[in-house]
Amino acid sequence: MESMLSDKYELKQPLRLPDQVAAILVGELENGTLKPGEMLPPEMELAARFGVSRAVIREALSQLKAEGLLESQQGRGVMVVGRAGRRYFRLEDPEKSNAESLTHLYELRAILEAEAAALAAARAHTRDIARLGECVVAMAHAVEGDAIGAVPDLDFHRGIAEASGNQHLCELMQFLNDKLLVLIQGAREHSRQNPGLPRQVQKEHESIYRAIEARDPQKAREETLAHLRMAAKRLGLDI
Repeated sequence: MESMLSDKYELKQPLRLPDQVAAILVGELENGTLKPGEMLPPEMELAARFGVSRAVIREALSQLKAEGLLESQQGRGVMVVGRAGRRYFRLEDPEKSNAESLTHLYELRAILEAEAAALAAARAHTRDIARLGECVVAMAHAVEGDAIGAVPDLDFHRGIAEASGNQHLCELMQFLNDKLLVLIQGAREHSRQNPGLPRQVQKEHESIYRAIEARDPQKAREETLAHLRMAAKRLGLDI
């Protein structure tokens, strides 16, 4: 079914771009432009229509999936569910959160991702492990080239979620990590400005990868928890 989305959109500050995209999609769902059962266009097409990056589109779609308005269909794309499926789980913008709220967000991330890593160690296909290995190599190149490396970092954590084999866990983790994107980018920039720290972060990622590659769920869980506790500490948080 062809989408009835408008051809072009103009987004403005000060609202975050993902929030604006999500709000427009909700509006088109409520006015009937988007109908339950309809498939959304691919990410690339949506990005062109909104004039934003695919990362912005992914975050907006993650928000609406978490609310139950959209649903991923294996091999088909993203389907409109509509208000009947709406859930009311919300996460405030981390940039506006206080230290306690950020600590709770990182605790949630640690709980989810540690178990995702354990599941990945038990369930990952060869292609999943190969993809994680590619992310580790890309992060290593970023360290050597004195680059931030936020994209392969996020891809690595997204890959762990996908390798868990649990679609619901994958979508929830993507939603959470998209929410924390600015903080993750900031942490990578902070690490880059501190001699030796990027290599330490790289070692943490490599330890997680080796545990998953070795099919050791407990080790994968422990290494992921250790990494995320250190990541939180680098942001001044204690989890």
